Amino acid sequence: MQHHYERPMAKAMYILGQIGAIICHESGPCPQTAVLTKMASRPAEGFSIAVASMDELCSPQLGNRRTLLRWKHREIRRLRRMLPDPLPTAASAQSQMPFWDGYCRYWQDMLKADAQNDAERPAA
Repeated sequence: MQHHYERPMAKAMYILGQIGAIICHESGPCPQTAVLTKMASRPAEGFSIAVASMDELCSPQLGNRRTLLRWKHREIRRLRRMLPDPLPTAASAQSQMPFWDGYCRYWQDMLKADAQNDAERPAA
């Protein structure tokens, strides 16, 4: 279940954490900690670096990689619409907590939603 943060900065950081989860988890459990740390501490700069890093790591040359990259861009666009413009330039240690919450919960929430959708489908 997703937390609904009331303060705009907290909500923005939570959404950025979700975007960080999408960008940094493509090939196994080894996250790109430098990219995530930059997103958490300097959101505006980190977001740009993270998207460039994702495009570099997830080459759109071949089938599955291209499909993955398209999905990531679609999901990031969906979440990006919920972010303030412009993004904050810096975040204190306290305001970074929602970022890490969003990062940690994104895939867990996605898997729960998929499982719930599967359970609600009628058996063929």
